[in-house]
Amino acid sequence: MKKRALFPFLAVCAAIAFSGCSSNETVQASSQVSSEVQIDPNSVAVETYIVEKTDISELSMFTGTVTPSETVNVVSPRTGVKVTAVNFDVGDSVKKGDVLFNLDTSDIQNSISVLEASIASADAGIQSAQTALSQVEGSEMQKQIESLKNAVSDAGRELKNCEASLNTAKRDFESGQALFNAGAMAKTEFENLKTAYDTADRTYQAAQDALDTANYNYNLLTTKTIEENRQVAEDNLNSAIAQKNSQTAQMRSYQKDLIDSNVTSPINGVVLERNVTEGSMLGAETPFVIINIDTVKIEINVSEEMINSIHVGDPVQIKISSYSDKVFEGSISTIAPGSNSDGTFPVTIDIQNPGGEIKSGMFAQVNFVKSQSADTIVVDRAAVLVDTSGEYVYINDNGTAKKIYIETGIDSGDKIQVLSGIEEGMEVVINGNSYLNDGDSLRVVTGDGELKDSTPELNGDMSKSEGAE
Repeated sequence: MKKRALFPFLAVCAAIAFSGCSSNETVQASSQVSSEVQIDPNSVAVETYIVEKTDISELSMFTGTVTPSETVNVVSPRTGVKVTAVNFDVGDSVKKGDVLFNLDTSDIQNSISVLEASIASADAGIQSAQTALSQVEGSEMQKQIESLKNAVSDAGRELKNCEASLNTAKRDFESGQALFNAGAMAKTEFENLKTAYDTADRTYQAAQDALDTANYNYNLLTTKTIEENRQVAEDNLNSAIAQKNSQTAQMRSYQKDLIDSNVTSPINGVVLERNVTEGSMLGAETPFVIINIDTVKIEINVSEEMINSIHVGDPVQIKISSYSDKVFEGSISTIAPGSNSDGTFPVTIDIQNPGGEIKSGMFAQVNFVKSQSADTIVVDRAAVLVDTSGEYVYINDNGTAKKIYIETGIDSGDKIQVLSGIEEGMEVVINGNSYLNDGDSLRVVTGDGELKDSTPELNGDMSKSEGAE
């Protein structure tokens, strides 16, 4: 035999137990309530609710870790160079193109200065070769010879000037070296002297090349036949052009080094790592790591039974352990066409995160809608019982328990879809049903044990008793 709840006279006892009432008044109140509210002493106290149609879904849960949508290791092709400035730190937001740090460019600038002089000399060589080629024949030959002779003279004077500058720079460098070795000169000042000496030497070499070219062109014109001069002039022009092309390529390389000295962020994002310090030498370690968390992703492994129920673009509900009361919305971005070795399928979820609320590395719970139904009969799981014949519920049939077998559908955990057996508007028992038998008398109470509003006579009598007191 099933147990029966012990609520027969809770409401009556509450009406009797007013403090300050005399024993006669108490007996009178008890007699009055009992005479007006007839409560079956064998009735079972239950809670009920009215069946309504609503939506229900069954979720499948998978777990994963939040990762950035993009992770970029920012490096520079220049290493072993002094870092002159660092402009961002860990946690700072950066835009694409922002300069993260700067490298020293003094050596590049010196090389560019020397190369510019060499290119100018190459241009002069090209112009000279073109002139020689155009004047191989005709009445202009003597003018050409005189012009080339003047070019030799000019180149000779320029070489002497460069030689004088070189000698001066060499003396300054050697004197500075002696002072530096003796500890009487700062390293920076000494390095400046060395740079000046190197620059003067390269300029002298360029002047020597120019003189050699001028002499060559002059001799070519005065000692060779016209045909030979034409061929040599063409070769000389091609050589001068090739020399300039080589120097121009070198210039582009230096210019690229200048650009690479201002290391920029390739994406919009947040600084995850900063491994450089102003004044240090840039080593092999990755200087900056930038992540994009405007969109984050979660990689999970989905079971075989679930994989064909989801599609790219499907919405997904996500719970983050750090935000227990908040549900985030995401969408499926990729589904692997094949399984892992354990038989699961890799799936990637994207979540929009413009405020950066979700951090990389957070633990996430992903919920897929396995099945769902709208505008359907749904009851609390507590209302559904099971025996050997199947699942059933009790309804309140005019104060009497009526056992009805049902067919269930989607199970969301705390709610169950009912496909057949009961209808919208029925009053289903959700608490106290474990003590019921079909046909039992029911006494419907609220969650705190009070009789529901369906018994107004009791409340009215209690008010009269308090007034009599």
